[in-house]
Amino acid sequence: MPNSSALRDALQQSPNNLSLLLLYGRACLEELHLDEAREVFARALDIDPDQTDAHLGIAKVLFMEGNTSGAAVRAERVLFLEPDNASAHLLLSRVHLSEGDRAKAVEHFDRAAQIDGTMSDPALERELGRTARDARKTAPAPTPEPASPEPAPPPGNEGDEFFDDFDDPPYDWRPETFYAPGDPERNAVTFADVGGMEELKEEIRLKITYPLQFPDLYKAYGRKTGGGILIYGPPGCGKTLILRAVAGEVPCNYLAVGLHEIFDPYFGSTERNLHQIFETARANAPCVLVFDDLDSLAQDRRQIRESQMRNLVNQFLHEMDGIRADNQRILVIGATNQPWALDPAFRRPGRFDQAIFVPPPDAPARAQIIELLAKDKPIADFDAAALIEATNGFSGADLKWVFDRAAELALSAAIHTGQPVPITLELLLAVTATHKPTTAEWFEGVRTHAQQAAPDAFFNEVRKFLAAPSPNTKKDR
Repeated sequence: MPNSSALRDALQQSPNNLSLLLLYGRACLEELHLDEAREVFARALDIDPDQTDAHLGIAKVLFMEGNTSGAAVRAERVLFLEPDNASAHLLLSRVHLSEGDRAKAVEHFDRAAQIDGTMSDPALERELGRTARDARKTAPAPTPEPASPEPAPPPGNEGDEFFDDFDDPPYDWRPETFYAPGDPERNAVTFADVGGMEELKEEIRLKITYPLQFPDLYKAYGRKTGGGILIYGPPGCGKTLILRAVAGEVPCNYLAVGLHEIFDPYFGSTERNLHQIFETARANAPCVLVFDDLDSLAQDRRQIRESQMRNLVNQFLHEMDGIRADNQRILVIGATNQPWALDPAFRRPGRFDQAIFVPPPDAPARAQIIELLAKDKPIADFDAAALIEATNGFSGADLKWVFDRAAELALSAAIHTGQPVPITLELLLAVTATHKPTTAEWFEGVRTHAQQAAPDAFFNEVRKFLAAPSPNTKKDR
């Protein structure tokens, strides 16, 4: 959060910028400049009398001044305008707790946690002896509406099969990999387990993590949550690993889609499945929606003869555009080994407009990967620098194979000698010398595509990489 003096200077240039006023008011609150905060939120209400954040800001000022009844009135006004405002419920929980009404405090706390899965207030949780995760677990299941009788089919169509309208919401469907905030299974892999790729990590934070942490700051800059990121590069360089790590990093829902959850032999079902997946993401926003092996779903329509596959691509483009639905607060991440096979329409602004090339790890990235791979292994006389130099051009998967193969050889020796045998640098270097980087074949194939493709930012990074020394040379790029 910027300090109040910097925001005050910005407001001098744009005094009626509502987002800047709200940011400045919040900064004043954090710095306990209560009179200034009250004045700023009042200015915001002069511009928009129903601005819930401004009403809530004044409510917080009143609460901090000890005027709990005034704070409650303002918070109730916010809930009248916006019934699902988690911050207003959270403030009312504090108000009721200060007035000794613990039951009401728990009620509003639970409601806030159920509305916003990313909500966290450790101090209030300690006072209530209850966590936000407990509140979400005890949320009552929604009562299903009674099913209405299906209308009779039109005369003459008794034998026709038909599908429900695409706009029907996905009541019961959930993908196999759907993680809500707080799910312990999602933290198995984080960005700390992924060597290198700092640019990609920061891009993911900019599009989904930071907007959730600093929503008013993003409003002031006119930026919104979500978008599309395409990750491409040779196999084995960590694309799938970082997709898994996103689940452990982002403070929102995470949905990873398997191809078997989309493709269907019946005509029209595949498109419907894809629509249902996007509808589920929209219903659970903020959400990260992940597609690995994107080239299987987004093929170049100029190369497709089957009408069903063309329809799938058209449906995918339609969902990415969000013409009939709001894709705000949804980050779509796609990964592919064959970027040249994608339909060019996916690379237009508003779809996968951010394309990030994931090359084989450079020396610093290999150092991180080697450190992670060497962790908790019986390694003796280890010299990371020598192994880093010997593995130039190796992918993360290649490095993992080197360690796994060396561990197998050391284990075999230990079994036959009856004594523990450590994994030595000599053994690692010997295994490395027998292995050709698997990325070499990919670069041979992509070289032709990159040279034949028209000038396109999509291939710029690949062209730069190809212009550098070969991945198999000893000199790092």
